[in-house]
Amino acid sequence: MRFKSTWRRFWSEPGFAVAAIIVAALLIFFILLPLSAVLLRSFGVGGDGFTLEYYEQFFQHSSYFQALLNSVGVGVVTTTIVIFISVPFALYVTRTTNTLSKVYRGLSLLPLVAPPFIFSLSLIILFGRRGLVTNYLNDMLGVEFSIYGFWGVVVAQVLGFFPVAYMMIESTLRSMNPSLENASRDLGASQTRTLFKVSLPLASTSILKASLIVFVMALADFSNPLIIGGETSFLASDAYLLVTGQQNMEMAAVLGVFLIVPSLIVFLFQTYFIKDTDTTSISGSAGTQNATLNKGLQGITFGISTLMTFFIVVMFIMVVLGAFVQIIGVDNTFTLDHFSDQSGWSFIYTSVIVSFFAALLAAGLGLLQGYLTVRKNIPAKKFLEFVALFGLAVPGTVMGIGYVLIFNGPPFFLTGTVLLLVLNMAFRKIGVGLESGISKLQQIDTSMEEASADLGAKPTRTIRKIVMPLLSPAFMSGFVYTFMTAMVSVSSVIFLISPGTNLASVYILNLANQAALGRASAMSVIMIAIVLVCMAILKWLERRSNSGI
Repeated sequence: MRFKSTWRRFWSEPGFAVAAIIVAALLIFFILLPLSAVLLRSFGVGGDGFTLEYYEQFFQHSSYFQALLNSVGVGVVTTTIVIFISVPFALYVTRTTNTLSKVYRGLSLLPLVAPPFIFSLSLIILFGRRGLVTNYLNDMLGVEFSIYGFWGVVVAQVLGFFPVAYMMIESTLRSMNPSLENASRDLGASQTRTLFKVSLPLASTSILKASLIVFVMALADFSNPLIIGGETSFLASDAYLLVTGQQNMEMAAVLGVFLIVPSLIVFLFQTYFIKDTDTTSISGSAGTQNATLNKGLQGITFGISTLMTFFIVVMFIMVVLGAFVQIIGVDNTFTLDHFSDQSGWSFIYTSVIVSFFAALLAAGLGLLQGYLTVRKNIPAKKFLEFVALFGLAVPGTVMGIGYVLIFNGPPFFLTGTVLLLVLNMAFRKIGVGLESGISKLQQIDTSMEEASADLGAKPTRTIRKIVMPLLSPAFMSGFVYTFMTAMVSVSSVIFLISPGTNLASVYILNLANQAALGRASAMSVIMIAIVLVCMAILKWLERRSNSGI
């Protein structure tokens, strides 16, 4: 009886019911189905029939098991270093008032606008076999040095993933109620004791969330191990080589399963166990200025922040210099030849087109799902929300393998088409539009829509005239974020490209692997410029939204 009542309410508005069914079908088809295909293929389903043989091979072959250990090891080491840098960096930015802290805050976000492997590219320019620093060490000190391998991947990941942890911790420390720290100081506690007994414990949830996210990102990292990993094996890069080099989809699927299980565990833990528990530290006075650090703590945090900012800036400078000289460190003659790569410009154009339509689809469908979730009584909306958000947590390598398994044969032969690239990027980021839509709708009083209905407007007219204008900032936020991330995406789309539909990020990755550092640097500079423009647009939209315009 309850089922009939729910079903009747669901179909009381046929248009929204159909929309909900379409959204649910798309989420299942483009997120759940590829993941299910990877899991089933790891057991031989779709190939030789159900078997545990491939899991046995995984544990019997030392190279596969070593790849797992290396990936976990890199994840643990990278996460530890990132957190130990992010906490003092966030403290310096939020607990000092000088201009330098504001500059550091802006520079710390630079890695977000670059392809994920740009730091590997910079490290090779500096510390590769013919790198600037390597040549100096060899010539002057007679020391042989190589950045390739486990520690090269760690350094590249620390530089690349640092902003993710920093932003989460900085946001909590900045919004913390100053009276909590002031009360501790009034009771006689030193600032150091207040920091370790009050401030950091209150930020512990954000620190934990940041640690989990960075660990999963490091574990699933694809491009850095491929470029700078040398002969050291890692799960994500080995899975790619199994697909492209050996056509061994079963073993690639097994490696994909070992990538997705930690992601699923972290996603569930973060979503259902530690969600929003930091809000108890925030009150009406949050956002006012906290007490500045004493000289000792300011000196320590300043030193760590300066060192990190220096490395980030140097890495970007190396890429820019590499784009404008013949061979950096060997022939430093100024040139623009690296920018005359016609193939590169063609791939950048393709990337812009694919990213634009992916962003349009992700933002639009995400907002539609958000509206259905918040305003309409649809069945299984929590499950569908989970699926959309989980798409953000799935390692790109796994999603890429899943799309190959589903769309590389009849009846859906789409591999190598622009359409599949758009769909892959869109459904990996649809959760961003969903979260933006839900957040904005919760701020909009339903009385506005009810008033429109009372005046005789049809639901479609109410949405077009009332809801859509109010949701435009959320749409643009989801659009710009998806566009930015799609432009620099590598791990998923590298499985789906063809010679006619190659993308700039994949092209740069291939150039780096071929040691064509000048052309790779030039294409990276162009991509960074495009993404910086997108970030400027996003900031402008945020200011408009916050001002109520």
